[in-house]
Amino acid sequence: MKLVIYLIFLSLLCSCAYNNIENIEIAPQPTIPVANQKYIVTATGMIFTPSSLTINKGDTVEWDNVSGFHNVNGTQTTYPSNPVSFGNSPAAAPWTYTFVFNTIGNYSYLCDVHGISMSGTITVQ
Repeated sequence: MKLVIYLIFLSLLCSCAYNNIENIEIAPQPTIPVANQKYIVTATGMIFTPSSLTINKGDTVEWDNVSGFHNVNGTQTTYPSNPVSFGNSPAAAPWTYTFVFNTIGNYSYLCDVHGISMSGTITVQ
């Protein structure tokens, strides 16, 4: 008789424990933010180095003119398919121009002084 009562008690205990397991909620894990990156593109001679970048939304690109007379023209007037416009006016070195890319898409740019032979692309993911 004690064995029967013990088995009934044990089965009730197990079923209560099982029912409580079904009701456990797992909290979502926090997303760890990725720090925004800064990329440097150098303008010298008749080239941008690097001429092609792939970056993440929110990253910064800084163009650094170390020699010559250049600018960065990524305006939608020149490149209508650019998601947004960016650029500066032509000037002699040294100068830097910085732009934060907050819109995903493909961007093209060039130096107005040297035309398409001095151009670059940026892909924002």
